[in-house]
Amino acid sequence: MLLKILFSVWPLLSFWHPFHVSVVEIRHNAEEQVLQMSQRIFLDDLEEAVEGFHALDYVDTASPDDLVRLDSLIASYLKAKVFFRVNGENRDFTYVGSEKEGDARWCYFMIDAVPSVRTLEVTNVALMDVFDDQENIIHCVVGNQKRSYKLNKQSKYFTFEFEKE
Repeated sequence: MLLKILFSVWPLLSFWHPFHVSVVEIRHNAEEQVLQMSQRIFLDDLEEAVEGFHALDYVDTASPDDLVRLDSLIASYLKAKVFFRVNGENRDFTYVGSEKEGDARWCYFMIDAVPSVRTLEVTNVALMDVFDDQENIIHCVVGNQKRSYKLNKQSKYFTFEFEKE
């Protein structure tokens, strides 16, 4: 009996996780003069955020019928929740696309025409409107310099500073 119950709820538990966190990786590509960024978001969290933002009944982030439409929905959501100031100047990003990996989706975006980075202010409130305990961990690499910071509802932005190389 216990095994029957366990196997009946296992599919529900496979998408449940006890915390709400995303990871953002930012890397400056000096040769191409671009900031390359990716954000890893749990599938169920992304579904809930995109559905709420666009007032939709259902969005399938795991196996979408139309990946172009899903990426369009994700792009507009992230453009409303993620902001950058590079060397003191507000900069818009270009959403590149996404791919599923396990129980999450990697979302890729970039900012071009960035020859150097002295300061990078990152505001990332993605999912904070959905989950009170949401944390967005930011990892940033410029040259050989690595920095990290954890954003949450109490600390929604952070400015990274880098030495000239």
